[in-house]
Amino acid sequence: MTRTPSRYAVSRAAVALTSVVALLALGACSSDPNSIAEQAKQGDQKGYIAGNGALEQIAVGDRLKPITLEGTTLDGRQWSSTSERGKQVVVVNMWASWCGPCIKEIPDLQKVWTDVQAAGKPVQFMGINFREGPERGAALAQETKMTYPSLTDESGTLILAFGRQAPVNTPSTLILDREGRVAARANGVVSATTLQGLIDDVLKS
Repeated sequence: MTRTPSRYAVSRAAVALTSVVALLALGACSSDPNSIAEQAKQGDQKGYIAGNGALEQIAVGDRLKPITLEGTTLDGRQWSSTSERGKQVVVVNMWASWCGPCIKEIPDLQKVWTDVQAAGKPVQFMGINFREGPERGAALAQETKMTYPSLTDESGTLILAFGRQAPVNTPSTLILDREGRVAARANGVVSATTLQGLIDDVLKS
């Protein structure tokens, strides 16, 4: 299902939005030992779909209902996106240690996280450590000096909170506005400069 490009300000190229069929396929493919999801769970660094680098910014009037993302962080804390609603923009990044492009973009995400904190901007980062155990995710976070928190998602079900807006690629980055609505997304590796620009645009909206 492809959304009409005229409804969005697309930064690079026309974006094919995630369809319900794609979401269901991701959730249901665990019974297939050859599926991407199952390969991902094996942790052999080959089970991922690389993003195409497309960017999407969603106009305020076209944003869908607020989403509620909640779970347990890698360090054992409970977190819900509702705690940020009305106060902060939330940057959600889906990553895993078995995903090479995810590891590549962590320094850029960390830079932006450090910068927004130093500037006192109302922005919260929250990763989703996708389809692997928390010990493995925590080890990579420590190795890469990642200081922003991440939810553990060994079952790969947290993305269901996004409904038909759910990412199906790793890495993917979504930005929620202060109302908890998806306002921008990057499908694939995102640079620090691009991410900062997307965040600033959402803060102004």
